[in-house]
Amino acid sequence: MKNQNIKENSPEVGDIIKEGPYKGFKLVSKYTSEEATEDGFLFDLDLLVKAGNIKPAAQLPIKYITTNLLDLGYWKDRCDNAVKREDAGTADRCQSCPTWLVFAKTGNKTLPCTEDSKELNIPNVLDLVVAALKIYNKKIKDDWFVSGQIELPSGKKQKVYIAQNETGRYTLMLPEDY
Repeated sequence: MKNQNIKENSPEVGDIIKEGPYKGFKLVSKYTSEEATEDGFLFDLDLLVKAGNIKPAAQLPIKYITTNLLDLGYWKDRCDNAVKREDAGTADRCQSCPTWLVFAKTGNKTLPCTEDSKELNIPNVLDLVVAALKIYNKKIKDDWFVSGQIELPSGKKQKVYIAQNETGRYTLMLPEDY
């Protein structure tokens, strides 16, 4: 599938798909990447470029990353002592933490250091983008899909997919997000 004019030539519900992997099939529903971003399923990398956190020499071919992938170590930890969320309260470092001591005294079950953070860990995201671009660069010209393996911040290997979206750019995702 060529990546020019995809948005302008995007089929509407009821249309027959003219090219790509679903050629000849009728489009029964449509959910845009913009809608998925608004719903919290996708993160728009252009936001990091606009904020100055990423300074690419040219426009990144990857526009979106699924939030499921970002959940695998790309959000900032709220713990100042680098205690993993599942170890909060039981790790030795918690015993000297002022936040833990206040909450332990009150008996409150919800620690602010164990709540989900939606602040990105920029160095980890940059590593993810670099790894994804290495996979993307192995893609055959004018192809709409490529897969490969990245290393997560935990050190674990993870298979990822990179698929073209309706913007003509690509979305980085976990296989289960495809």
